Amino acid sequence: MAKYQFFELTQDGKKLVRYLCTDLINFTQEKDRLLAQGFEVMGDMIYAGNEEEAIAHFNSGMVYPLEEYNKSNIVGGLFYCVKSLAESASGLLHRRSDN
Repeated sequence: MAKYQFFELTQDGKKLVRYLCTDLINFTQEKDRLLAQGFEVMGDMIYAGNEEEAIAHFNSGMVYPLEEYNKSNIVGGLFYCVKSLAESASGLLHRRSDN
């Protein structure tokens, strides 16, 4: 499995996205070149079997990191899922009581 780093630049209202595989011999130089052009690092490294898989994980937004966390710690993932649901329900109850 390879590691991929994604970069983003907003230019003329459009988001440009580039990615680099850390296995490249010149990864550091290419990363520095993108940063010098104004690109910013987007999120953590993505571990994927190939470029297409890395792009799919990147496009999934926060779903990928959550999936990876849940794979490594099912109890922790369940805790945060229940906590999030409880906070959402609490927010709904507060909004209804304000009306």
